[in-house]
Amino acid sequence: MKDNNNVPGALLNGSPLHPSLLQRTMLVAIVGFVSLGLTAWHITTTETLLLVNDRVFRHHQYGMHVAKASASVASSPLSTIPRLIHQSWKTADAIPSKFAPWMQSWRALNPTWHYIFWNDVDNLQLFQTYFPEYYPMATQLSKISLADMARYAMLYHYGGVYADADFECLQSFDDLIDRDLFLSFEPLVHSVLLEGATQPVLCNAILASRPKHPFWLHVLQQIKHRFETNPDRDPVSLTGPRIVKAAIATVDVVKMNISLLPEEYFYPEIAYWNLGNLQSHCGMPEALDATKRACSWLQKYPKGRRTAKTHAVHHWQHTWGMGDRATSYVSLNEIFPRDDVWQPTF
Repeated sequence: MKDNNNVPGALLNGSPLHPSLLQRTMLVAIVGFVSLGLTAWHITTTETLLLVNDRVFRHHQYGMHVAKASASVASSPLSTIPRLIHQSWKTADAIPSKFAPWMQSWRALNPTWHYIFWNDVDNLQLFQTYFPEYYPMATQLSKISLADMARYAMLYHYGGVYADADFECLQSFDDLIDRDLFLSFEPLVHSVLLEGATQPVLCNAILASRPKHPFWLHVLQQIKHRFETNPDRDPVSLTGPRIVKAAIATVDVVKMNISLLPEEYFYPEIAYWNLGNLQSHCGMPEALDATKRACSWLQKYPKGRRTAKTHAVHHWQHTWGMGDRATSYVSLNEIFPRDDVWQPTF
């Protein structure tokens, strides 16, 4: 069997694939086996673990029953981007209820993928453990900037697809993983009417790559440079979409095999809570051509424009700027079955 560290899988009939489902009696045993370079094994115990590129993930709930190995996972075709879905929220104990169906959509439409949940503590621990050169800076960042930075780090370290918790999946991502890395543009309407741009700008709410893609280290280095020169920058400029825009402008996207996908893939809708502000830029006879195009789109597609290529939709909750405004909350355990969620272990 061909060994491929980027292929999700399970321990089936004694044949290890990567990432691998494994079981443990205690963490000490795992550390010992990993240090020997083993990638998968079976021990009769009560806890199931996921091994990805020699890194261990655990089920969200401890005392877990053994998850069933999936033949469909093991027989999945080889890919460049591993079948890992990363999502993050402040805590697993209080997630806005309205996020629940959106988060569930990722597992429902990508049943052969592993779903990994990160909280604020995990995000910081990621830097302390695997990116110590950025850890002092990470401890000083706001939570939203830390969450931004962590998504770049987790994709470099593990690979997979990262999506904000207010993203809803609409179809399987299996047809998108034969790439090294992909980014996507947010709606032209946002770019023109909010950013003053004449072309679409990149957004960092959904990202994907193979493990160890050098672009993410380039982004982290750009953030460190900006932090050292002006640590009080707003999150959008310091760690968010504008840093991705700046980073992409300084690399050769062809040589780095970076795919830039149009807005129809993930951003078919605008931030409707900001509609009044967007419309305020329209109706001016002296407006630039780009503004006229954006305003025409707003009028033509008042509810957005989804196509056959639309794989997900961003619901633009903007919780970091306006608060989550939730009236009810649920725990991660209420959103997912017990054997569906993994969390990093350090």
